[in-house]
Amino acid sequence: MKKPFLLLTTSLVLAFNSLTASAQGVPTIEDLKKVTDAAMEKVGKGDVEGGMKAFRHLTLVPKSEFDTMLGQTMLQLPMLTGRFGASLGHEFIEEKRVGASLVRLTYIHKFDVHATRWYFFGYRGKDGWAINTFRFDDKVQDMF
Repeated sequence: MKKPFLLLTTSLVLAFNSLTASAQGVPTIEDLKKVTDAAMEKVGKGDVEGGMKAFRHLTLVPKSEFDTMLGQTMLQLPMLTGRFGASLGHEFIEEKRVGASLVRLTYIHKFDVHATRWYFFGYRGKDGWAINTFRFDDKVQDMF
């Protein structure tokens, strides 16, 4: 039964292969984290759609592709809550910087009996920090 969720994860990652340079960045990593914190606050309250829309403006994905990913995510959401239970919030796990231009912000979305991990990969380009890639899945064991 994990295949549908893994397919969702794969489709989210693959969708980023057709990036376009259209995101407006924010000046600092702290500003980027404020956006991802606000997004994960919504996700943690069970509003995955609102959470994803909260950071869309910082992604490089065209709106039509993002909306397709969002639709696929919303179709898969009942499977997650059916398997893992109700949403119990979120937790910020880690900020990892690589050089001066890359950052990974890691969160978990907590449910009754399990969690999903969420990664936001930021890149500092000429217009500031933008979300180059994001992904989430249920492989929390791989965080160790």
